[in-house]
Amino acid sequence: MKPFHLITAFFIAATTATACSLLGNQTDTMLGLTGPTKGAKLKSEVVATQPLEAEGIAELAGRNLRTRFWAINGPEGIVPIHGHNNRPAVFTVASGEIYEHSSLSAEPILHKTGGLAKEEGSLAHWWRNAGTETVHLIAFDVQPVAKDPAAIEVGPVPTAASFNLPAASGSNNELLGVVDLGDHWHGDYGVGWALTTYRATIEPGGKLPDFTGPGEPLQSFVWLGEVQEHRSDATVPVTLANRTGSSVANGATAYWENTGDVDAEIYFGVVERMSEIEGVPTVGVLAHGNH
Repeated sequence: MKPFHLITAFFIAATTATACSLLGNQTDTMLGLTGPTKGAKLKSEVVATQPLEAEGIAELAGRNLRTRFWAINGPEGIVPIHGHNNRPAVFTVASGEIYEHSSLSAEPILHKTGGLAKEEGSLAHWWRNAGTETVHLIAFDVQPVAKDPAAIEVGPVPTAASFNLPAASGSNNELLGVVDLGDHWHGDYGVGWALTTYRATIEPGGKLPDFTGPGEPLQSFVWLGEVQEHRSDATVPVTLANRTGSSVANGATAYWENTGDVDAEIYFGVVERMSEIEGVPTVGVLAHGNH
């Protein structure tokens, strides 16, 4: 047996032993990776969800854009083993450090605060918080919600509402990561569309206008600070405190204003056309995380 195989065999055995010891031998093996089948010390909150067929996106009929906020307590908080063949996602570690055990890596991957990762293609993995600090994750995914997409009636692309957006001021918006949805499924499904995530910082008194178009749903999550969300489909601004979010869809548009006295940090998940972000540089390391 070659040395590489010996190392791989040792790693798999060690990972299996760790997984078994954590949750009483309740494990499963996916794509050669063994991990626990039950979670521990975790909480997942659905912040927003939006049917993509309602946005006129026939290429993604039967799926929703979804935002979730995760809290994984330590020590030994666990996200159980799972795959992403049918559910591409991208996440950011908002706080803490967490290990990812992945079928794509011979060693556990340590994701630190600010770390990014794409969850796409043939992948199985599970997560372990080995420390004492609570880990917070902000995740955006394209979630399957129907078994027969061909039977779904896709609506027209919404018409943009008449609404005056201000110029950006005192704000910075960065593209963090991109999942090519057409490449993820390797077929006609999702071709031409991307799942993207952005991070924006808005200074006190600053404003950030919507940067998407009709038929490109956007979901927000405020991690730090507080903002006023001015929407074309609402008569008064909506206050988004830290650890809350919203969905801008169905032809609506919005802008975000920091009326507080500290910087606000907002994350956005968007389903948008690949042609609009091709060539735009991303921030951070996204091959499979930022270690």
